[in-house]
Amino acid sequence: MAPHADTDATSTQNVAQFSNPPCSMLHVEGADIVDASGSKVILKGAGLGGHLNFENFITGYPGHEHEHRAAMAEVLGREKAQFFFDRLIHYFFTDADAAYFQSLGLNCIRVPFNYRHFIDDDNPSVIKDPGFKLLDNIVDICGRHNLYVILDLHAVPGGQNQDWHCDSGIGKALFWDFRLFQDQMIDLWVNIAKHYVGNPVVAGYNPLNEPADPKHTRLIAWYDRMEKAIREVDPDHILWVDGNTYAMDFSHFTRIMPNTVYACHDYANMGFPIPGQDPYTGTEEQNAKLRRQFNRKAEFSRKHNVPLWNVILTSIDADVRMRSILAVRRSTAPTGGFS
Repeated sequence: MAPHADTDATSTQNVAQFSNPPCSMLHVEGADIVDASGSKVILKGAGLGGHLNFENFITGYPGHEHEHRAAMAEVLGREKAQFFFDRLIHYFFTDADAAYFQSLGLNCIRVPFNYRHFIDDDNPSVIKDPGFKLLDNIVDICGRHNLYVILDLHAVPGGQNQDWHCDSGIGKALFWDFRLFQDQMIDLWVNIAKHYVGNPVVAGYNPLNEPADPKHTRLIAWYDRMEKAIREVDPDHILWVDGNTYAMDFSHFTRIMPNTVYACHDYANMGFPIPGQDPYTGTEEQNAKLRRQFNRKAEFSRKHNVPLWNVILTSIDADVRMRSILAVRRSTAPTGGFS
């Protein structure tokens, strides 16, 4: 993997910025996220999608990331294809981007990454250093602009769900069938936690994006082992735990982890241009339906008085309809934040 793009604070464009306070170590108190001084923090963020985990609706390529790369290598040759993807990553995120994010009033970036930046499937016992350099570049840039970073493991061996964004190449979640894969990812998180222990720019670790374990029990067992392993090397950073079934179902969660935010992904169909669907116009009936959908996902957080992080999709339909949908969700949201 090529070195990251050369950026510094002086290279940013002159954009009107909100003034975020410097990052400090965050932790959970009750249903709130607070900073080192005890002041409540609501994290308002965006996802750095398409950077360290390519997705087909972002890149325009069909299929999964490793298939994108293989197709380019077949056409361009291995060396030129590697150069292309290295340059894509090299210039994807800079200080100018971080300054723009802050100018929008955001204070947090969720960073999806693919395990393949750290682990080669042909040599799975070795954790590669270039993956840390890629994350370090993002963390350093965000630190210069007072933006917190949530590290989000978006793709794991075998796939934690059935969709393209876990880069498995198949429509099954084989991660749950192989203890070896599960142990690999715990080991990866231990190394990441060791690397970022005490770093105030890192808001915390999102160990698994949108898991989908049909049996439910394997996810719960993995979360328990993951939490114990991370806490042995980093007792302070927040864990950001997704619900099962694509971060929508907490019905099998019984134990409340300390210093943990629970994340739901609330993708409203009304925000998508679905053929035959009535357009969103903000009627009482539509808003009531949106509230019911979100309240079902937020029930666990309210019942146990823990923070909820609402990851919501805005890139598909960013007009006034989606902005109205977001307003409905925010009016019923717990206090953790959203992206």
